[in-house]
Amino acid sequence: MKHLLNLIFFIVPFSLYAVTNFPFPQNATYPYGIKPSSINSDVVQTSYEDFLSRFYEENGNLARIKFDDPSKTVSEGIGYGMLVMVYMDNAENNTRGKFDKLWAYYNNFLNSPNRLMHWKINGFSGIDQQNAATDAELDVALALMMAHKQWGDEKYLNDAKDLIGKIQNHEVNGNGYLKPGDSWDSKKNPSYFSTAALELFKESGSYDWNRVITNSYSLLKKTRNATTGLVPDWCEENGNALGDYYYDATRTPWRMAMAYVWYGHADAKDVASKMAKWITEKTNGSAKNIVDGYLLDGSNKSQWNVPAFVGPFACAGMVDQSHQAWLDNSFNQLATFASSSDESYYNQSLETMTLILLSGNMPNFWTHQIPQTYTLNVSAQPSAGGTVTKSPSASQYNSNASITLEAVPQNGYRFVGWSGDLSGTETSKTFSITRNMNVTANFEPASGVKLNKVDHRAVGLNLLQNADGLVLEYSIPRGERVKISIHDITGKTVLSAVNGFTPAGVHLKKISASLKSGIYWIRMRSSEGEIVRPATIAR
Repeated sequence: MKHLLNLIFFIVPFSLYAVTNFPFPQNATYPYGIKPSSINSDVVQTSYEDFLSRFYEENGNLARIKFDDPSKTVSEGIGYGMLVMVYMDNAENNTRGKFDKLWAYYNNFLNSPNRLMHWKINGFSGIDQQNAATDAELDVALALMMAHKQWGDEKYLNDAKDLIGKIQNHEVNGNGYLKPGDSWDSKKNPSYFSTAALELFKESGSYDWNRVITNSYSLLKKTRNATTGLVPDWCEENGNALGDYYYDATRTPWRMAMAYVWYGHADAKDVASKMAKWITEKTNGSAKNIVDGYLLDGSNKSQWNVPAFVGPFACAGMVDQSHQAWLDNSFNQLATFASSSDESYYNQSLETMTLILLSGNMPNFWTHQIPQTYTLNVSAQPSAGGTVTKSPSASQYNSNASITLEAVPQNGYRFVGWSGDLSGTETSKTFSITRNMNVTANFEPASGVKLNKVDHRAVGLNLLQNADGLVLEYSIPRGERVKISIHDITGKTVLSAVNGFTPAGVHLKKISASLKSGIYWIRMRSSEGEIVRPATIAR
């Protein structure tokens, strides 16, 4: 009995650990707002892989996100990393262990007495800059809330509640405004106002988060420029702007877009839509013209087109149908950065997180339904004839996911059509998946069809199926010796149908009823050449 109990304790945690309720890609339609007209989840996957390979680092049971100075890590980066991991998990990415190690890192460098992470750390070794930064706590707590729904473990919810309680006690001031950190409150940072997270925190307890949400929107509107809608990096509690729209402020439209597409916050739409309208006019509708910094009146502060600004400005367009053209253009521009591998920590982080939101892969797991998933198995016949590519490539797909299959023939072959659960002769086929599917791409030798060298009239060769059974129909322009054989998909001869002199004209020959359902190849040879044609029998 003791050995049995030990086995049970081993199996249960493992099975819980294996559950992923919302595997990437979700390609979700949000309750509010719009998405880009055309989305390729492979772009998001590529951006995630760049983020992972260049900035994620493990040391035992800890993991960190490397800062611009790779010897440092900031608490903000731990929040970004945990959000990315909770949304990018699937059988291939396998991010839960990475999430747990980032959370362990957060807890390895807590201050006293508030028990919040110091905002800058030297690698895995010790504290560089003391005390907490509120944006990190908001993102980490949000990630923990989502982890509870993603992996079904109550521990994440309990950890989230504990951290949210600390935010309430140490990072909200007596007037109900978010402080910039737990140890100071001389100014405010509008880009910290994650109102979507604050709305979700209502699920964790009875604290009056409505007051903090209302104050956040009120301050955003007070401090923004009346014409451009741009907010400063920092401001006073009365709304007096302290700085320009620069590398802190750029996160604001991303946070506003999340609050709108999840919850339909009218204030979030107001803030983001004003920015989207202004940036569309400023750039003449081309996101290539975005620069990395503006004075609040809209004058350029810098000159570089980078994802840390393109991505959030793209998110601003999600809040209203009138911004669809801007959203499409800016999303496409952001996608061009995904193929680059030289972005800084901050640019890469915002690129990846905004791509996840824009593509429908950052839903609110607390309201999002677990989707029906389907499998898609593809094959090539003959296997030497070519290959089939799936985009996006995945082991399972959510119901109604858009998938593109492309048939690529090998040298000496050509594509002749799809069979199984897909039909048609287009080499590239796009469809929405609504059931488990098995699809075959059929190829034939490119040299297989040779017309008569003297008489170029088409030579007919078909296998017909009617009430009388299977009938081989073939035609030749003049009398000669003809051989016609039928082969299975492996190339094995299953029937010799014709072998001898055949007069010119059209001929019909009844075929043995012993042929089973499946795909076959019909081969007709004469002194002038040969034809190879595919045929499908359905009994």
